[in-house]
Amino acid sequence: MPGRFSVRAGIAAFAGGVILLYCIGEIPPWQGLLVALSGLAAIAAAYPPGRRALLLAVCVLAGLLWAGLHAQSRLDSRFPAALPTDVPFEVIGFQCSLSGPGSYNSLRFDFCITRWVSPDKRLADVKKIRLSLYGDHPESLPHQMRLTVRLKPPHGTVNPEGFRYETWLFRHGYDATGSIKAWAPEQAECGMHCHYSEYRASIAGWLQRHYGTMRRYPLIEALVLGERRYLESADWERFRVTGTSHLIAISGLHIGLIGVLGAALARALLRCVPSRFMGSRARRRWVVGTSMLFCLLYALLAGLSVPTQRALVMAIVASVVYLRGRLSGYWTAWLIALAGVLLIDPFAPLDGGFWLSFGAVACLILVFSGRLRRSGAVRSLLIAQCAIGFGLLPVSSALGLTAAPLGWLANILAIPWLSLVVMPVLMMGIPAGAFSEVLREPVMTVIDVVLGAMTGGLEFIASMSPPAATVLFSLSIFLAFVMLLCLFPVPNSLRRRIATAGAISVLTVVGCSAVMKPVNRFVERPELWIWDVGQGLSVMFRDGHDVMLYDTGPGSPSGETSVGSAILPTLRSLGVNRLSLLVISHGDADHASGLDELLGALPVDQVVSGDSERVRRLAGAKAKHFESCQNHQPAEVGKGTVGFWQQAPKPDGSMIEGNDASCVVRIRFERAEIIIPGDISIKNEGLWLSDNVIAENVSRLLLAPHHGSKTSSGAEWIRQLDPEHVVFSSGFRHPYGHPAGSVVDRYTESGAQVYSTALSGALRFVYSSEGWIVHSLRNGAPFWIEPGRTPSGNAL
Repeated sequence: MPGRFSVRAGIAAFAGGVILLYCIGEIPPWQGLLVALSGLAAIAAAYPPGRRALLLAVCVLAGLLWAGLHAQSRLDSRFPAALPTDVPFEVIGFQCSLSGPGSYNSLRFDFCITRWVSPDKRLADVKKIRLSLYGDHPESLPHQMRLTVRLKPPHGTVNPEGFRYETWLFRHGYDATGSIKAWAPEQAECGMHCHYSEYRASIAGWLQRHYGTMRRYPLIEALVLGERRYLESADWERFRVTGTSHLIAISGLHIGLIGVLGAALARALLRCVPSRFMGSRARRRWVVGTSMLFCLLYALLAGLSVPTQRALVMAIVASVVYLRGRLSGYWTAWLIALAGVLLIDPFAPLDGGFWLSFGAVACLILVFSGRLRRSGAVRSLLIAQCAIGFGLLPVSSALGLTAAPLGWLANILAIPWLSLVVMPVLMMGIPAGAFSEVLREPVMTVIDVVLGAMTGGLEFIASMSPPAATVLFSLSIFLAFVMLLCLFPVPNSLRRRIATAGAISVLTVVGCSAVMKPVNRFVERPELWIWDVGQGLSVMFRDGHDVMLYDTGPGSPSGETSVGSAILPTLRSLGVNRLSLLVISHGDADHASGLDELLGALPVDQVVSGDSERVRRLAGAKAKHFESCQNHQPAEVGKGTVGFWQQAPKPDGSMIEGNDASCVVRIRFERAEIIIPGDISIKNEGLWLSDNVIAENVSRLLLAPHHGSKTSSGAEWIRQLDPEHVVFSSGFRHPYGHPAGSVVDRYTESGAQVYSTALSGALRFVYSSEGWIVHSLRNGAPFWIEPGRTPSGNAL
């Protein structure tokens, strides 16, 4: 036992070392780690009394060194930020992913470079890039090509919470992103990876030719090939609301199902072999070997994606434990699988699925490993769903994920249906229908029925489900603790007491939350947040318990919005549960997307808009009374007085439309003021200046009009306002070219300190007795996030 404990502790220490890298957010020098590791190993060899503790430290450092070397190698292969993005490069290589539809009618895929035609030594390590082809294009491109591309470093928005595209790019090994300007077929150096990608693309083409006309083909491809390229926003919303997104990611559930099918086939064939020719141990090995072969083939078919690799490692470890007659123990197997995944993929801790999958397995081990009697199938399913549903609440809360109120019901119904009906029908029916014209129509009908039953059931549950909510981390720990104690094999009398105490506590919390008006977290000093939403605008001002939000940022044709990906998660993390005032400057998509989502998620006391009719249409069913910005009375937000201004109507009485319809907001408090002008032009800047008295000797913070375009920020505007701080809310190296270099220079020459969300990430300005204190989220961000910079005339 002592020896086994030491091995398990060493495995856990190595895994902890890998995870530690992403906790500290810095890559320690590998030379120092190597010296420390060698020194501790030498001391452990010479000093037996402290050997165990020293060896554990060696394992931690080994994990940290392993992860650090891989992370530094990935950083070194990035497209250099110093290179211009308007200069095209020529590359030769192959598509290393299936192409799929992207935003704005584009074609998007991954491209692996085998040779740079452009001779630049700085680009030699750039191998994997993510590309989009805009404009008119064929449905598919040749597998091997010569491309003319424009590239930029991996970059994404950086906010306190929410999805970080830059983290996702680093985690998946993209060295650059860009667009295609020209393409032509050309033979590339095609190795094993190239041939595998080409073979998988041919399978996808074969599947699409035979079944692509089916209404539910996107779901078929997701379950068979692990490709979710054709799923629409409505599909994603259905899976999110019902907590069943894991069903369409090739993970442990799917790999396990295929393994079970392979094992069942092997057992059926081995029944034909007399026992005198093959003993029970040999039969067990053949069954397990066949099961693993099926798992490997399915993983290759699914593209060996991140969750697929993780599931495959878990399946292999589980098979070894089974062959050993469970002598290793469940927790030892769990640790070995954990360390194995981190050894193969040291970037796994950046993936939320890593924590959810290992957390789910840990919950199952906890509630099932101590049971002396085997439970029935239905009872086991209920126990498993309760254990996973409540046990993963702390993990979901820490990851900023919302909890689906009816997710337990959806999973109880969907998992058996997927396992016992959908996957067997797909795996046996698709080959049969493809190779037999007679069977194809019946097979397609059966597939449509079984998938329709699953999606229809999920749609019904989604329609009945309350909105998904974020559970407080402290409450999630309490709920998980109580539920796991109830499910743990303990005497029934103790279980009843625990369940009663937990139910009373939960009902008390839920009841108090239902009757109490949502209250925002109190802040002592006024503060302004400018979210990093790319090419768009969204700003929050708060003081005391009051909160004002100005604009909701951009969205995409696919349905993704800044509200869902960044603003709502960040507001929840900052303790904002209610908006005192919501201002929508005008109805452009980069300022008002996701408005319906915001109004459905948070109570709003007052809504003011400069373009009420357009904004009301954007709000859809969530539309409420929108007050016009024109001649609106000032509002109070904490100690701040919020003034409103909008250009007067035209002589014929019609309202101004477009950018000049923007509602300009001026917030004044103490010896400071904030001006948020939306997208007004130089002409409207002059009108605003003539209608407002410009106070002197105030600390003025200005959001640059229209993201810093050439049609705004005139010389007179800058001279009269004389801002201390100016912020440009714009996209990183966006085609619009915001902010214009000449505009940045004008503000800089006036003595203002300039910032850009594209270079600084989200910005937080806190007003104190000494003036504005500025915090940039890119400064102090983890090592894989590009550090913040100050814009110059040609920085963007």
